Amino acid sequence: MTAGTRPPEFQKLEARLAEIEARYQRGELSDAAYQQQVQSLTLVFADGSSWWLGGDGAAWHRWDGKAWVRSDPPTATAVVPPSRQAPRALSRPLLLGCGAGVLLVLGAVVILLLGGLAEYRAAPKIVEGIQPGTASAVYSLSRAQQVVVADLGAPQAFTLLFYEEELEDGSLGDVRFETWSYYADGLEFTFINGDQVGEEPLDIGASGDIVPIPYRPEQFAAYMSLDEVVDAAGLTTYLVVPLEKELVRGGAVYYADELTFGLKNDELLYIEALALQVEG
Repeated sequence: MTAGTRPPEFQKLEARLAEIEARYQRGELSDAAYQQQVQSLTLVFADGSSWWLGGDGAAWHRWDGKAWVRSDPPTATAVVPPSRQAPRALSRPLLLGCGAGVLLVLGAVVILLLGGLAEYRAAPKIVEGIQPGTASAVYSLSRAQQVVVADLGAPQAFTLLFYEEELEDGSLGDVRFETWSYYADGLEFTFINGDQVGEEPLDIGASGDIVPIPYRPEQFAAYMSLDEVVDAAGLTTYLVVPLEKELVRGGAVYYADELTFGLKNDELLYIEALALQVEG
C-alpha cells in the first residue's frame, strides 16, 4: 500500500517524521529531542483506533489496548466497521424487534460502546489547542537554593520527585526531592525539602550549546492537578500515555516540549525539565 492511499492524517504524520529525520541528520536535534518528537507521532483515527508512527523501520503501529502492535494503516476509502458506527446507525433494528429483542440489541450496543471507550481511554493521545496559562511561582526557593541561583543562574535541567516518608514520630511527612543540573559548569546539586544534600561533578561530554529551558523548579509543587501543571508550564499541547493499572493504577505520563511529568489520580508526583543541546 502506498502512502497516497492512506487517509490525510496518516500522510501528515509521515511527512512530519520525514522532517524530523532530516533535522536529526543535519544535527539540529539531539538524540533525546529526536526520540521525544518521534514518540509524539500518534493519532486517533475516525474509527476510534490509535496509531503511532515510529520504532524499527519507522513503521505504523496500532494500540491493541495493551501494547503497540505493528500494523498496516487503513486506506483512504476504508469503511468504518459497524461496531464503530454512530449510535443513530444502530437504532434501526430497535424498530423491528420487541421485548427481549430490544433488550438484546441495547445490551450489544452498550457492550460495544463501553469496549470502545475503554480502549480509547487506555490509548496515548495528543492534546492540542490549549490556551496558555500564566507561569508563576508556587513554591518558594530555600536560602540554599537562592544562593545557587545567584551564583549560577536557573538550572539548565531539573528533576522533581514528590513522595511521603515516615518521620521519627511514626507520622508521614511530604518530601520534595530535587536535582538541578548545570551542564555548562559541570555541576549537579541535590536538595531535599530545600536543604542542599549533595553537589557532584557532571560530565556529559557536551559538544554544543545548551538550549535554555522555559521552566523553573519554583513553578511546580507537590500534588498539583493536570490543569495546574499545564497552566504553570504554559503548555499549549502535550502527549498523554496512560499507564497499565498493574503498574500504577490511575497513573499517566505526559510529554511536552522539553518536559516530562507523571501524575497519579490527577496528582503530580514527578516532573523533569529536559535540556536540549545544539550540536556543534
